[in-house]
Amino acid sequence: MIKNDLVVKIAAKLDLSLNATAGIVQTILDEIVNGLVSDSRIELRRFGVFGIKHQKARVITLPSGKKITRPAQKVVTFNPSPSVKKKLNPPPTKKPIRGKKKKAVSRPERKPTDSAI
Repeated sequence: MIKNDLVVKIAAKLDLSLNATAGIVQTILDEIVNGLVSDSRIELRRFGVFGIKHQKARVITLPSGKKITRPAQKVVTFNPSPSVKKKLNPPPTKKPIRGKKKKAVSRPERKPTDSAI
């Protein structure tokens, strides 16, 4: 799904114009980005939490053997809410086992042999 698809769906549900809906969606996204830039945590109830993780600078060895330094950087993280996780990974449904039923097999009794004596 791209942003335009989201705008069209929201506009249809709320009976708003596409321009007004596009402005609302863009404003929400801009505010999320502004919050992340200021290193704050963005919590959207029943959706998830956006956060910033600081990664230290480190040395990376390439397959050719050359070593390069990766600078420190910030990475955006997202942790989905339990309700989103549940929708993504629904619990498995129990299916009845179907197939041929096995008949009980009677086993003949074992007689002791001479070597066992």
